Amino acid sequence: MRHTTYLGFFCILLVSQPEPACLQTNKTTIMIPMRDGVQLATDIYRPADNKARPVLLYRTPYNKNKDHLDAASITLMQLLGYAYVVQDTRGRFASQGTDSAYFNDGWGALQDGYDTIDWLVRRPWCNGKIGQFGASASGITTYRAAGAAHPSLICAVSMIAASDFYHQVVYPGGELQKSRVEEWINGQNSQHMLPFLLSMPYYNRYWEEMNLLTRVDQITTAILHIGGWYDCFSEGTLQAYSTLKSQSLAYPQKLLMGPWTHTGIGETRAGTLTYPGAALDFLPAAVQWFDYWLKGADNGAVSSSTALYYLMGDPDRTDEIGCQWIEADTWPPQSQMVPYYLSAEGALNEATPDISTSYSYPFDPGNPVPTIGGNNQKTASISDGPHDQRSLNQRADILAFASAPLIQPLRVEGTVKGILFVSTDRPDTDFTLKLIDVYPDGREMIVCDGIRRIRFRDGYTAEKEQFAQSRDTLSVEITLPPTAIVFNSGHRIKVAVSSSNFPRYEINPNTGAEPNHRLNPLTAINTVHIGPRWSSHIILPVVRDASRVSRFALDVLPENLHLYQNYPNPFNQHTIIRFKLDRTGQVSLRIIDLKGRLVKSLEMGIYPTGTHTLFWDGRDQWGQPVPSGIFWYVLQAGQTSRIRKLSVLR
Repeated sequence: MRHTTYLGFFCILLVSQPEPACLQTNKTTIMIPMRDGVQLATDIYRPADNKARPVLLYRTPYNKNKDHLDAASITLMQLLGYAYVVQDTRGRFASQGTDSAYFNDGWGALQDGYDTIDWLVRRPWCNGKIGQFGASASGITTYRAAGAAHPSLICAVSMIAASDFYHQVVYPGGELQKSRVEEWINGQNSQHMLPFLLSMPYYNRYWEEMNLLTRVDQITTAILHIGGWYDCFSEGTLQAYSTLKSQSLAYPQKLLMGPWTHTGIGETRAGTLTYPGAALDFLPAAVQWFDYWLKGADNGAVSSSTALYYLMGDPDRTDEIGCQWIEADTWPPQSQMVPYYLSAEGALNEATPDISTSYSYPFDPGNPVPTIGGNNQKTASISDGPHDQRSLNQRADILAFASAPLIQPLRVEGTVKGILFVSTDRPDTDFTLKLIDVYPDGREMIVCDGIRRIRFRDGYTAEKEQFAQSRDTLSVEITLPPTAIVFNSGHRIKVAVSSSNFPRYEINPNTGAEPNHRLNPLTAINTVHIGPRWSSHIILPVVRDASRVSRFALDVLPENLHLYQNYPNPFNQHTIIRFKLDRTGQVSLRIIDLKGRLVKSLEMGIYPTGTHTLFWDGRDQWGQPVPSGIFWYVLQAGQTSRIRKLSVLR
């Protein structure tokens, strides 16, 4: 959950009306007191003139001295009129207290995010408006602060973050998500938290306080949610967006979702596939959001579609409707819930099977099915994204069912569920389900997967726990992470049923012991039933209305002013700078160095609607060549600005 490389994206293109260049930056390091007296180490960067400004807040467990904006970005923020605050969370690095792995960042007895915001808005240099942001771990602290519902947290940008810790992080489907939990905790030297998490395998009041979705009737923060279909926290992004959007109290919510993994956000490559056009600079959307809510800019942040997402598909079949960006008023779109039934001889059909039968397999905890790709956080022991599953096909503990090759493409958007009728000879066991896209060349690329523990088939509280009785047929529902994908013509839809996916999930010992007591494991014989009575099936949310698909121009995000990257870059003698206006207006372009000093005022005048081109010869106001280095170029049109970096190489 550590992603310091994402931090700079919030600042490189901050959108606001620039203040005079060469503002002196005032940095102070203070200890902010929380309600229990514990003090959190906080760095504050702001212009030294004491003018009241909006504040951007970043709370991190990864050391504010390293997980931090670079000096150039901080300088730029001062120039553009923002104060910036970065804080070590409780018990981390320079902050006091004991690390709680986010438990004290929300709305419980201790509310560190709320208390920090409350302290900030009482400073004379804060205008009472706070915007919080972050990716992964800091995205989680952002969601936690939003749930605490401080009225001065006006807006937020949360990226690749969980919103419900029990169901999305620690115990999805009731089974411990081993690799994500243990490797992250060990990596942070927070081993004291592991026994605490293992002591709570049932959903309880502590998990309730870690579930943003229980707070939707109190949240008034406008949030931009950014995530990836193969991200380990994809459910967190999408559930937070859709649930908050449905509440009338909540301020406007927006979604930006790509075919990305947790460590590959914004890239074209995910797993072993490269999605055309998937590389996306999400800066304009993020800074447009801040500018609208914190600066009052008339930039259309809430007038455009509320969801921008990538519809996945076969990267080599762009002639059909997949592999393109979609704009929509909401997500998921209206769909038809279509069942596909597990049938005899490994078939997967829309028709209910006429003949009843069953398939059994041994589940040996000593030989679990290995994890190959999926919605994981990539580490040394686990891969992420779409990977070929064929190396698992010879295992005796996996049941596979596949459709005939599709005559027409099938568009699936939403949450896929499996309804399995199963039996086992043990009191407790797991069932896993994978959704796979089978390519014409034989590749079997994982789309998404899930798990359900038998004892938690009716719910996750201690009161709803039920063990299996030998030979009883039970109904088990497995929910997979949301997806948006086109199964192209000639492809097949495949599901794989098993009882393990290691090390993504912990291995069930099949003994019926307490949920996290794993000693003395036993082999289970698990059975899946199919036929007219026990009709095991998956449910696909199928979008039939192809007219909803509209190709989206990646270089024109929803905004009324667009500044393109200069070309060539780096350059020696001259470079071309292009921009696009949606209305006639007064325009100026300035070159600024990383210390905030004006280098060159390039152009000023009235420009009509359309795309325009300017040139810079790399000389300053006095006609002297500027030295090699990095510079900002700032385009101003009315009250709105766009900013990018360029490089001079002598």
